[in-house]
Amino acid sequence: MADELEAKLRPYHVWALGVGIVLVGEYMGWNFGIAKGGILGALLAMIVAGCLYIIIALCASELGAATKMAGGPYDWVRLFVGPGAAAIVGLASYMEYMCLEASDAIVVGAVLEEIFNAYNLGLVVNDMFAKVVAVLVVAILTFINYRGAVAALTLNFIMTAIAAVAIVIFFICGVTGTGVTLNPMDVFTGSTQSWGLIGIFAALQFGPWFYLGIEGAAMCAEECKRPTRAVPLGQQAGMITLLLMAGLTLFLCANLVDIETLGATDYPLFDAALVTKGTTVGSIIIFLLAIGTLLTCISSANGCVNDSSRAWMALGRDGFITEWFAETHPKYKTPYRAILFTMPVAIGLAFLGELNISVSLSICSGLVCYILIPFALIRFRKLYPNSRIDGTPDEVKVRPYKSPLQPVIALIAIALTMITMSTFYFGYLHYLILSLAFYIAAYIYFSWRYNKIKASKETFSWNAKLGWPDPEGGN
Repeated sequence: MADELEAKLRPYHVWALGVGIVLVGEYMGWNFGIAKGGILGALLAMIVAGCLYIIIALCASELGAATKMAGGPYDWVRLFVGPGAAAIVGLASYMEYMCLEASDAIVVGAVLEEIFNAYNLGLVVNDMFAKVVAVLVVAILTFINYRGAVAALTLNFIMTAIAAVAIVIFFICGVTGTGVTLNPMDVFTGSTQSWGLIGIFAALQFGPWFYLGIEGAAMCAEECKRPTRAVPLGQQAGMITLLLMAGLTLFLCANLVDIETLGATDYPLFDAALVTKGTTVGSIIIFLLAIGTLLTCISSANGCVNDSSRAWMALGRDGFITEWFAETHPKYKTPYRAILFTMPVAIGLAFLGELNISVSLSICSGLVCYILIPFALIRFRKLYPNSRIDGTPDEVKVRPYKSPLQPVIALIAIALTMITMSTFYFGYLHYLILSLAFYIAAYIYFSWRYNKIKASKETFSWNAKLGWPDPEGGN
């Protein structure tokens, strides 16, 4: 069976995967928190979530550079925590990206529907048109990923770069060339919260949308030419990009769009661009943001196909699901069966879900991962306290990248994740309960399945798999 992935990716591919998945969160989704906590709530959510994701990115950089495995969070938790928890993380990663891909497809269809209707292009379109477009987007991206990760992520790099540049140009023109007055202090003195002061806390649940999925950049480690360099560099550059884009986005939208509209719209950045209509550069900004909205949704969906298929392949490799999904294509060296399986799931979610529902379910799944990823790092440090293993040929380097201030910041990440999860009590408690019940049931099933199949599995060898001796702290 062909089971080797092709290792050709470089740091900019890692950046394109991470930022490509996440940048859609700057264009939409984050603003639903404004309906609860106003601008102050959105600002607090952006800062708290930013701190959480900086830590998660650091943890992912260290774990990804060390293990160099395509399963990403699944493999880290499997190696350093246990099989049951690993299966949950693998499933949560899969659902996080599937819900996000469905959200992206929904938006692409809706945006094209509005364009056709607004410009009277000779076609009468309705909601069915948007769904057909969503299906086509998913099918085309599935085919691109089927053919190879290099082509898929090179495409992601181009689309993501254009979408990011569009935000920067909007900011520069919004400050200097639109004629629209920006008064940052008035934003906070005039903002309102429909939930009162508690709404500022409740808004935290949408903060992750600014950065959701950045940890997925490390899931291409097995396909990187030099993973020990590419993963940390691409992951950290991606996080810096997202922090900058989040700040620019909140500043522009808060200044240009009224609070009530901003808290309800599906396209906050594009609505902000529409405010510049009639100004010197207004038409250019509107065009750029329309293109940016489409490209960022497509690049996000493209990255989600990549990461969700790797998570599904990793589950298949270890027998938690049928090993049929673990096979790679003999010519293209992609997990083609896992990739093809993402298509019907994404299409089904796109047809059934609405944007705020799929956003919430994606965040819930991500938060499950953000408890176990830093915990896996803590366990990794305990099992392998030294970054090098002396007395071996070339002195085996267990930890080629060492993130700072560990394990303290990993514990902070776990605390921030649990605080963010608690805010789903305000308006989305039923989604949180359903998500947690789903993952508890999955944990029971996967634990039972692992106990059933482990007798037929070879005993795990740290040296054979990773080139490391047995861990000092036991396993």
